Amino acid sequence: MPMDPELKAYLEDMRQGLADHAEQLNRETRAHAEQLNRETRAHAEQLNRETRILGEDLRAQIQLIAEGVTTVRDQLGQIIADHEERITQLERLRMP
Repeated sequence: MPMDPELKAYLEDMRQGLADHAEQLNRETRAHAEQLNRETRAHAEQLNRETRILGEDLRAQIQLIAEGVTTVRDQLGQIIADHEERITQLERLRMP
């Protein structure tokens, strides 16, 4: 049975409207995704910069700690050597 021309035109208009709407939604979705990608890349670059800065600062702080430990170790070694020398001198004095 043939379709009524008015119904056929109505359905064709509806199909075209839906196709146009779908295409518009696709364009908007692509544009939104591109914007999100740009924002995400910018955010990732900022995080990378901040991470590098924090890493450099941490490296500098570790270097300072290492130098401090070395200084304390050297000072403690000298103190121990001085005490050992004093003890040896006292032992010599007490020996008949």
